[in-house]
Amino acid sequence: MSVSPYRQQNEAIAKILADIAPPAALSVLPALPESLLQTLCPHGTISLSAYEQIMKFLEKEMKVQEKCDLSRVKVRPDDGRIYLVVKRKPVSSTSYPGLIDKLYEHFYGIQTSTLESFFEVWMEWRKNESSASDKTIRENRFLWNALLKGREITRIPMQELKVQDYIAYFRSITKDRTLTRKRFNDLKSILNNMLYLAVEKEILSCNCLRDINYKQFSYKAEDTETRPYTEEERQRIIEHLSKKSDDFYSLAILLDFHLVLRIGELKGLKWSDIAGNSIHIQRFVNDKNKIIEDIKGHAREGRRIMPLTATAQMVLQRLKVLNPDSEYILIRNGQPLSTCTFNRHLKKCCEELGIEYRSSHKLRFSTASIMYKNGLPLPALQKYLGHSNLSMTQHYIRDVASEEENAEKMRAILG
Repeated sequence: MSVSPYRQQNEAIAKILADIAPPAALSVLPALPESLLQTLCPHGTISLSAYEQIMKFLEKEMKVQEKCDLSRVKVRPDDGRIYLVVKRKPVSSTSYPGLIDKLYEHFYGIQTSTLESFFEVWMEWRKNESSASDKTIRENRFLWNALLKGREITRIPMQELKVQDYIAYFRSITKDRTLTRKRFNDLKSILNNMLYLAVEKEILSCNCLRDINYKQFSYKAEDTETRPYTEEERQRIIEHLSKKSDDFYSLAILLDFHLVLRIGELKGLKWSDIAGNSIHIQRFVNDKNKIIEDIKGHAREGRRIMPLTATAQMVLQRLKVLNPDSEYILIRNGQPLSTCTFNRHLKKCCEELGIEYRSSHKLRFSTASIMYKNGLPLPALQKYLGHSNLSMTQHYIRDVASEEENAEKMRAILG
């Protein structure tokens, strides 16, 4: 390896960084070159912080030396700037350390990011700058590890990737129909968000994924039908749980079956939210068990007033007996209702009744569909669900009649 003619400038910078420190700091110095030791330690002392800065600089210089020949550094006769030509483009600075910094950024900086290295940048941004939950961030990493980690496309600098590279990659993972459309869209969402952040950081000029026709790819067939509890199943569960008036989670499930709330909204209810025969929905508990004084999605329609049925009011009275000291209906001893425990109780109930189990989120589908089936207009249902548009509400409408009920209707209609 050739030696830089500007080593003396290195030593001069190092001498400026050095200051008086306890002799104990000398124990870490033997790794320094002898010439540098004499420059830094004329009195045998140096600060540990100065040593660390110096070593970082020397490491950076060595990394740059792996990419280019520093013996070719030149000085401009007109302005005295130091420069090195890299791929026919001069990189210059007023000092050698400044030149090393620029060369290091050129070879190893964010502008040279691959998808592999930029994924970690994006994940850190997601964690600190976005509203993504820890659960979503974990799912992003899981999908990355499953479908992108180690792939050739992730090791090429992002600036060199073309739309054809992404198309080839997408074809390779969809050609055998082993990927569902949903899973593919989740992957595409990760890449889209990464590339948009790269545009924001001026690594890329545009997001080329916008130019891809995604209809050309093939996907694995999947059962996307959401099957809520039927009207009959709901009634059987309610009757079964009504016998357990002293069980906190049984009462929570009963309350949920008489409202159309997200599980986080159910957890966030306060006693003070109740006004007569109605309850005000205005906060939720997130997946970190943190109380958020807003509604998930932050849409103004999410803040709403919901009627309380007579049964719901009786359930609330029982809950008050079990949880009299908390300002929250379903937070006991500072701990919110656990979604996992809620679902475990619901699953146990379904097993006892011989009913197919569906999670807490399906209760919202079930109650909404049952209300619609029994005559509640879509606009009113939209209001109670807290949706900002009617299409979201229509997504919740499912057939909640039993097979026998539908069969009877068919016989009556067709004769």
